[in-house]
Amino acid sequence: MPSAPISRRVRAALDRVLRERPGIGGAYQFPCPTDPLRPVQYERARRWLLRAEARANLPKQPGSLFHAFRRAWATARKHHPTPDDAATGGWKSTVTLDLYQLPDEETILSVVLGAKDLREKKA
Repeated sequence: MPSAPISRRVRAALDRVLRERPGIGGAYQFPCPTDPLRPVQYERARRWLLRAEARANLPKQPGSLFHAFRRAWATARKHHPTPDDAATGGWKSTVTLDLYQLPDEETILSVVLGAKDLREKKA
C-alpha cells in the first residue's frame, strides 16, 4: 500500500516533534510516561483525551472516545474515491471505512441537486 502524502502543516508539526524527541523513529508513538520502552496504556490515553476535551471546553464526542475522531475524518473525506480514503486512513479494506462514513446534510443536498436527467436511448 502506498504511503499517504501529508500537508505542509502536518509535515512541520511532525518535524517539530522529531526535533523535540529525536528517538521517536524507533520508539512508540505514545510511550508510557514512566517507561518509554512500553506503550501508553489505553486507560491513561482515555483520561488524556477526556481531560483535553474538558480543557478545550468541548463536549465528549458521541459514540466512543477515539472512534469518533476516525468517524469524523472518514466522513469529511467521503467525496473522495473510497479505496483512496481507506488507504490514506490506514484501513486495509473499505469495509470499516463504509461503517465510519456517516450521512451529512451537505452531501445529501449534493446528491439531490446533482441528479442527472435520464433519457431513453434512441432506437
